[in-house]
Amino acid sequence: MRADKLTIGKSYRHKDNKSYGWAKVIKILKPKECENTQGYIIVKCEWSVDKDSSFGMIKYFRPSNLVEV
Repeated sequence: MRADKLTIGKSYRHKDNKSYGWAKVIKILKPKECENTQGYIIVKCEWSVDKDSSFGMIKYFRPSNLVEV
């Protein structure tokens, strides 16, 4: 999925794990921006097992790894 199509606060699935886990978008980071030391756009997500979970791990993904379900 393209970075401009992602919505902050919405939950997506990872393209390799479409039946497990949810990635709720927290922030979209441009290349070389504060937390992002990579040369490409990354998405800061809260990764949890349930879609409406109250907690989760913070993970970073490329926008192309997230898919809408």
